[in-house]
Amino acid sequence: MSTNEQQQNTEQLTMLKERFPHINENKLTRVLQRHDGDFDKVCARLNQREARCNKWESLETRFGPAITTLQQENPSIQSCKRFRVLKTMERFDGDLEKVNEFLQKVETKRCHKDRDTSTSRCQRREELRTKYASQLAQLTTSGINLDRPWVLRLLEKHEGDVNKVIEIKAKFAECDTKYANQIAQLEAEGFPIKNKRILARLLEKSNGDINVVKQFVQERQEKHLKRKEHRSTSPTMATQEGNETCRRRHDFNSDDLENLKKLRLAGVHGNPRKVLATFHECNDSIELTQVRIQENKDKRCHHREERTSVADIHNAYIKINQREDWPRDIEQVYLDGNNMMFVVDSLRRLCLNRAGKKTERAIGEVAAAWNQQMHIPNVELIYDSTRQLDQIDTVKVTSAQPTYKTTDDMLVDIVRRPENHEKNKRTIVITSDRALAVLLQREGCLLVKPKNWFSHCVMVLTPDLINNEETTGMITNASSAATVKTHYNFDELVRRIAKIDI
Repeated sequence: MSTNEQQQNTEQLTMLKERFPHINENKLTRVLQRHDGDFDKVCARLNQREARCNKWESLETRFGPAITTLQQENPSIQSCKRFRVLKTMERFDGDLEKVNEFLQKVETKRCHKDRDTSTSRCQRREELRTKYASQLAQLTTSGINLDRPWVLRLLEKHEGDVNKVIEIKAKFAECDTKYANQIAQLEAEGFPIKNKRILARLLEKSNGDINVVKQFVQERQEKHLKRKEHRSTSPTMATQEGNETCRRRHDFNSDDLENLKKLRLAGVHGNPRKVLATFHECNDSIELTQVRIQENKDKRCHHREERTSVADIHNAYIKINQREDWPRDIEQVYLDGNNMMFVVDSLRRLCLNRAGKKTERAIGEVAAAWNQQMHIPNVELIYDSTRQLDQIDTVKVTSAQPTYKTTDDMLVDIVRRPENHEKNKRTIVITSDRALAVLLQREGCLLVKPKNWFSHCVMVLTPDLINNEETTGMITNASSAATVKTHYNFDELVRRIAKIDI
């Protein structure tokens, strides 16, 4: 090393010691050597470390005692790294209940993943064979080939329900027979997918249209090639791009670092670049930045809660298996008309044949006949847009347009009116729109799915159209329990009540 280089390194080391007096001199020397004497890069790196340490210290001060209490109450959380728990506490703003729930979910997923990775596929298969030995014996007598891997998968998925496996096998066979000609044609053309079951499934999705299947597979192959090209890019180029990104990411000047320090002290946390961008958008005002960051955080929490609610709304629907299951003291029933047009096969065919007016009238007449037996004071059938506004017996027919854009908007507005807050507990809405159902449930309304409502119409108006069928699949063992399936003839219901022969 020349004298000039040595002198330059000494000067840089002196400047670093003045700027970072709490860091050991040997460590500063090693960092300088690692970055080839690039003073700016070393400063950026050390500033980053210092900011990170300050962040952990501030989080430890804010949430340290609460985390200690949480770990004592839940020993399973002790395996989580301390900084991970601190970040989680910051994310949920110190809400111990939400933090505990989140960490439990993470721990459950990790245990499940460890179990899957530690057990080989062959070992797992042998475990399932032992677990479902009696069910496999029953399937053997039914003529099912146990060497097929899907047999064990289906048994595990349906918790050992042999009848369900046999039913799915019958569906597979039906699809194979139904689309035998199309599969033979695709094989003759040298189609890339050789698995007949996958071909049958694709044909089932596309209603037997070979061209749609070809288009779908072509799009899938193009996506696969794009992913392959992306993976095959040069590692050297990827490393260079990563270094450039890292350099840009940490290329903060002294003013930025000072502003970030002030923002951190004020309790504003997050991605430094995003925080600084918001800070400059708010005319370098810390107070306005705090408000803006909190608004964005509340929006994200709201969207997260909405997604969770939509996923869980299925359990909120009332299940009506008998005529007496309909809730008592109901004063209002709203029917989402557009949502009900495609439940019954005959009504769906009417819609597809551009006979929407007949469909609207048929649903209204079924609702009117149903209410003659139920005697509910207010039954309203709402469509997005309809000109058939004549009342059908006791059923009021309404069009959401032009006052509202959709039926959803109208229903939400109705249940949110102050005079309806008490009535919502005695209000049922017939809809399968999950996003709408979430909003209605929050207002206290009861929910029934359209198919379940049509089933209740059959129970009330035409009980002779109910068919209870015992299914035992292909199992001949007398000790096996038979399952009872209830079928409702909706098409005949519409034909009798609405006098439409479809």
